[in-house]
Amino acid sequence: MSFREPLAVQLRRVDRGFARQLAKLWAVTFQDAYEEVHSTENIRAYCEANYSVDAAENLLSDPSVHCAVAFGDRSALGFHLVKHHGCPLPLIGESSELKQLYVAARAYGSGVGQALFEDAVRSVQRAGGSWIWLSVSDLNYRARAFYRKLSFEPLGKGPIFEVGSDRPTSTIMARKI
Repeated sequence: MSFREPLAVQLRRVDRGFARQLAKLWAVTFQDAYEEVHSTENIRAYCEANYSVDAAENLLSDPSVHCAVAFGDRSALGFHLVKHHGCPLPLIGESSELKQLYVAARAYGSGVGQALFEDAVRSVQRAGGSWIWLSVSDLNYRARAFYRKLSFEPLGKGPIFEVGSDRPTSTIMARKI
């Protein structure tokens, strides 16, 4: 279900104390984003390999990572992860990576993704960056359209993502902020 009107959300930066909830949110939002692209088995394998509580604790303990969660109706609706490090492709100026921005399917079209993106940009600006970049799966058409709407431009080939037995290509995109 998509909301037709903007949803009131509250963004909150989270730390390693939120690791258990982030691991669950990772899995739910990843499944929502890819359920039409990858098999249930491949999604499950990816989530088990990448979205554990330990992985969340490690990530949220990294001082170069900023994570914010969007809450609405007393539940988490999505999150973003920004890692303050340079792009593997040349950009003029400092940059940070938007590692993940995922929204629960029940909040698609509600403005949650836009609010999370704006918060990610503020995080990059506070870190002194003038660019935000990301790698997006070439099979994630919804995300690719979202980033194009936000004026991201493709820079070149990104890494191969391994989702179970699937190995989709990706594109690195960037936007000056």
